Amino acid sequence: MKETPPNREGLCLGGSTWGFFRGDDPSIWIAQSEAVRAIVSCELGVEVWPTRGIHDPDPTPQEIKRLGAECSEAPFVSVHMRGKYWFWDPANLRTEIDFARSIGAETLVVHPICLGLIHRGDEVDKREVRRAAAYGARAGVRLALENVENSVWALDRVLDEVGDDPERTNLGICIDIGHAFLSNDAGPEPVLGYLDRYKKQVLHLHFHDNHGDADDHLVPGEGSIDWPRALRSIEQIGFSGTGVLETPLTPGASLSNELRQSLERLEAKT
Repeated sequence: MKETPPNREGLCLGGSTWGFFRGDDPSIWIAQSEAVRAIVSCELGVEVWPTRGIHDPDPTPQEIKRLGAECSEAPFVSVHMRGKYWFWDPANLRTEIDFARSIGAETLVVHPICLGLIHRGDEVDKREVRRAAAYGARAGVRLALENVENSVWALDRVLDEVGDDPERTNLGICIDIGHAFLSNDAGPEPVLGYLDRYKKQVLHLHFHDNHGDADDHLVPGEGSIDWPRALRSIEQIGFSGTGVLETPLTPGASLSNELRQSLERLEAKT
């Protein structure tokens, strides 16, 4: 992978292939390898969803090889667990870890639902989660549990049951700024609340904006999030890792402009 200097907050930023496949018309979707190439051509890291949609076929070995070749030029690579695996089955985690390893990714982002946590009474299969995390460690892939709306209970439960030291467990937290802003379980300023609460476990970040009433995935600056405060908080907790813009993207010549506009708006908020 290429090395790219971090931006002035110490973050190494990337784009998500999800941005190309948010619409409901698969006929206009580009190939996964094209999506990766488009993002990497902007000198950004990349977060890869293994499939473009829940009904998309699994990538073939040839497609995975092409993805790996495209990802080799990225400053960093992460993988987001595919939508059809959003239920608890440890075999799914191992499949995604294998996929991540095959394309050179160091981080696999999972939602609480992927660990069987949907309702507050749900329990963690800590033995199997630990085994999956250990499997990831052997593959060089760390697990990052992403916050969804009002998910402090789920993140806390996993950390309580599995362990709260990512260096030891190979499982940490992905703070999604947009999802945090939608939450009311982390104090009056939930973005700052989530960042502070999980400052010792955060491995990865997701950036997008909204107005506090829907998960819109807007470009930073188009919603109501106080980005200067969020970015200062990220700096104050000492995080200098990877972060991904999870915003809609359009195939074609305008892509670089869309991504650069998102980056410029994010950086202008400092």
